[in-house]
Amino acid sequence: MTALRVLLLEDNPVDAELLLYELSREKYDLRVERVDNEADYLQALETMPDIILADYSLPQFNAMRALQLLKERGLDIPFIVVTGTISEEVAVACMKQGAADYLIKDRLSRLGQAVERALHEKRLRDAQRQAAEALRISEEKFAKAFHLSPDAIAINRLSDGVYLEVNRGFEQMSGFRAAEVLGRPVREVGIWRDVDELRRFVAVLRAQGEVINMEGHFVSRQGEQITGLVSARTLVLDGEECVLTLTRDISDRIRAARALEQAHQELESAYDATIEGWSLALELRDQETEGHTRRVTQLALRFGRRLGLTEQELKHLRRGVLLHDIGKMAIPDAILRKPGPLTEEEWAIMRKHPEYAYRMLSNIAYLKPALSVPYCHHEHWDGSGYPRGLKGEDIPLMARLFTIVDVWDSLCHDRVYRERQEAEEVIAYLREQAGKIFDPHLLAIFLEMIEADRMRGENVCGSCG
Repeated sequence: MTALRVLLLEDNPVDAELLLYELSREKYDLRVERVDNEADYLQALETMPDIILADYSLPQFNAMRALQLLKERGLDIPFIVVTGTISEEVAVACMKQGAADYLIKDRLSRLGQAVERALHEKRLRDAQRQAAEALRISEEKFAKAFHLSPDAIAINRLSDGVYLEVNRGFEQMSGFRAAEVLGRPVREVGIWRDVDELRRFVAVLRAQGEVINMEGHFVSRQGEQITGLVSARTLVLDGEECVLTLTRDISDRIRAARALEQAHQELESAYDATIEGWSLALELRDQETEGHTRRVTQLALRFGRRLGLTEQELKHLRRGVLLHDIGKMAIPDAILRKPGPLTEEEWAIMRKHPEYAYRMLSNIAYLKPALSVPYCHHEHWDGSGYPRGLKGEDIPLMARLFTIVDVWDSLCHDRVYRERQEAEEVIAYLREQAGKIFDPHLLAIFLEMIEADRMRGENVCGSCG
């Protein structure tokens, strides 16, 4: 059971008990402190609660003031407004002031979900801050190293590469004392790790008269591998054509960049693991569609590649598809798991799941590029879909793409209220709905892909032929 420290800003004991009763149903180990005035609230903030549940209006205090005090102290504590009545303008103002969510007291069934989402968003913010702090520390270390270690500067004769002069930065980077290199050519000293790279450097220098920020790879006298950023320019000294070369040691920066990239990949992996967990949770609840999400994810990515989506777009598409039915988490079991066709009233509730998905995901920054799939995949090309009745290319591309994939997979597999259809029947239905449900151009490309699969003898419908 997860421990949860709750700061409850509420002056009505009965309302407080109702809130805590609803929250206790979510299997939290609650540790609650209730206050009803500003002084006690400020004192309670010092204990750093995990979440704040606040009545919008108290006799001497209100939620907007509480949010202001939270912001003034630079504290990031999830804050949910729970009130008897609240206008849309006030709700928007609360969200702008930093509230994670707001609830009406006579509709507390969403409290556990709102709390979990607020805590999840807090965890994501913490992870982002940790990554940013790691980057800041890394850049700070590099900047300090740079200022303490001056750039390596050398002057060489262009004709034979003989060193004429080097500075202390060169000595420190290379490990050679000036007396050991002066009068000797570059190749003999052997600082450049790759002779072919040295040839390319000289060729560019001879052709253009300068080299700007070329990455070079060196080896010190002690065998240390060094990556440097090399800039050079030809000049005439005492009647001889020479080369002035400045090399900045960027080895620390390269290592820091690799470490940051690894941290970024680990964070991305954590994001995707969270999404897959949400998707699995929904699939476990809605066992009728077991395997559906895995299949449509694979097919949507194939379709997206065929359409020429970039890797970044494919990443957002994958996340959107995994979460395409996440709004069904808010649909009652009696409707979601009903063993038969739904009534009109039940369909009206079921059709709200894209809006629930939007409300659940729209405040999660990294999911915004993927949100069009769960929010818009029931929109139709002719404008007859839901939730907003979008039409044509007003429907985002990823949603139009996925609508085709989703219907294809649904018709190819059994449901409790109907049996699967054969591939020819599904194809005929999709063609019939071109320009109605589906983008006709995208549908033509999709069916070309399916037909190519069939020509290779593949089982294009999974369990159907």
